[in-house]
Amino acid sequence: MVNMYNNCSVNCQEEQARISDNNVCFRFPVFEVENVPQELIMFNCIVNVMLLITAIVGNLLVLYVAWKTPSLRSPSIVLLCGLATTDLAVGLVVQPLFLSMELMPLLSNSAEYHCNLGKAFITMSYWVCSASLSTIVAISVDRLFALSFHLRYNSIVTVPRGLCVLTLNWLTGGFLASLILWSGNEVFLAVMAVAVAIFLCMSTYAHVKIYLVVRRHKQQIQTQAKAVQACVGNGFNMARFKKSVANAFLVHYVLLFCYTPLFITLLLTNNDKWADSALLKKSHIAIAWKLTTTVVFINSSVNPFIYCWRLRELRVAVKGTLKKFFCGSDFAAANPD
Repeated sequence: MVNMYNNCSVNCQEEQARISDNNVCFRFPVFEVENVPQELIMFNCIVNVMLLITAIVGNLLVLYVAWKTPSLRSPSIVLLCGLATTDLAVGLVVQPLFLSMELMPLLSNSAEYHCNLGKAFITMSYWVCSASLSTIVAISVDRLFALSFHLRYNSIVTVPRGLCVLTLNWLTGGFLASLILWSGNEVFLAVMAVAVAIFLCMSTYAHVKIYLVVRRHKQQIQTQAKAVQACVGNGFNMARFKKSVANAFLVHYVLLFCYTPLFITLLLTNNDKWADSALLKKSHIAIAWKLTTTVVFINSSVNPFIYCWRLRELRVAVKGTLKKFFCGSDFAAANPD
C-alpha cells in the first residue's frame, strides 16, 4: 500500500512537472517535426531563405530612398516606412528564428525542443504582427483624415505625429507579445485574438467610410459643376486621393490575403476536441502551420514591390538609387581620376 502511494506520488509529480514545462515552453504545432517529411521542411526553408533576402533588400531599399529623398518625407510616406520597418524586422529577426527552429532538429537528428528559441520566435512574431496590423490601421485612418479634413489635413497630420504613432504601435505590440512570457497560453491567445479583431475592424471601418464619402462626392460632382470648381479651388485633388486610397486598400487586402490561411489554421486546430473528432493528424496540423506561416512571410517580401508599383515618385527614386549603385561603381572604376 505504501509502495502504491509512493508510486502515485512520483507519477503525479512527474505529470505536474511535464504540464509545467509545456506551459512554460508553449510548443506550438508549427515546430512539430514528428512524421513530417524532411523534404517538405527543407523545401519550406529554401523558400523562406529566398523570401528573407527579398524582404531585407526590398524594405531596406525603400527606407533608404525615403530617407534620402526630401520630397518623400510626408506623413503618409512616413507611415508607409513604418510598415516597411515591420517587414524588415520579419526578414532580419523573425524568419531567421523560424529557420533555426526548423533546421536544428534536422541537423542534430534530434526532436528536442529548444524552449528559449521557441519563446523568442513566438514573442517576436506576435510583436511584429501587432505592430504591422496597427500600422495598417494608421494608414487607413490617415487616408480617412485626408478626405474628411482635407483643408486642415496638413496641420492635423504631421511627420512628428506620424512618428509618435509608429512608436506607440511598437510599444503596444511589445506589451501584447510579452503576455506570453508572464501569462497563461490561453490568456495570451485570447488577448491577441481580440487585438487582431479590433485592428481589422478599425481598418475595415475606415475603408468603408472612405468608400461612402468618395461615392457621395462623385455623385455631387456629376450633378453639380460648381462642386468640381470648389474642390479645385480648395486644392483637393480627388483623382490623386483616389489613387492613394487604392494603394492603402491594396496593401491592406494583400496583408489579409496572406494572413487569412494562418487565421483559418489557428481556428481549426485550436480546439483539441474538434481536431480529434475531425481525425486530423498531428503531422497534417504541423504541415498546415508551417506552410501558412510561410505565406504570412510572403507579405513582407511583396510589399516593397507594391510600393514601387503604385507610387511613381518612390519608383523613380528607387530606380535612380539602383543606377547609382550598379552603374556608378562601374563609372568610377572606368574613371579613377
